[in-house]
Amino acid sequence: MSESRIPGWLWVTTPACAIAFAGFLIYLNTQPSSDEMEAVQGDARSVLQQGIDRARDKMAEKAAESMGEESQAAYDFYKLLEEQKVEAPKVEAYKSTPKGAATQYQYILQAGSFRNSEDADRMRANLLLLGLDAYQKASDNGNGVWNRVYVGPFTNRSKLNKAMDILVSNNISPLTLKRPLPTASSDN
Repeated sequence: MSESRIPGWLWVTTPACAIAFAGFLIYLNTQPSSDEMEAVQGDARSVLQQGIDRARDKMAEKAAESMGEESQAAYDFYKLLEEQKVEAPKVEAYKSTPKGAATQYQYILQAGSFRNSEDADRMRANLLLLGLDAYQKASDNGNGVWNRVYVGPFTNRSKLNKAMDILVSNNISPLTLKRPLPTASSDN
């Protein structure tokens, strides 16, 4: 006796594939051709446009009816504006600062604050190497002595911004301090 060398799963999948292929061919045959699809889409567009036109006409009719009834009461706001009177308070004229007048404030950048004075000296030395006018001050605020490193003072905003750019490009976030000039505070 001769045994069949064809596996059992092949006997099941071959007819299933043939039936699926036949079903796919039938499905393709039932689809409308491209000419028929364009005709259906054209009909749908015309029906949609007719509905839009009808709705627009109805809205225009309703608006015309409501305009006739409410036209006098709804649009009197322009007359109300003419009748109202607004009085502005009396203000003194602006007087600009004379061109030769001295700046009233000076700006100082705080580059760092350290408990250890050696760290503050190190930062001050680095800032001097960068071309900045840096100095150090020690202060006691009750929590111990803090050594702060300052850059400045600046009376010119462009020089202040340039120094700020140098500090930021060296990963130092400065704190801007605004102080009145010593001459301005003695006048008051």
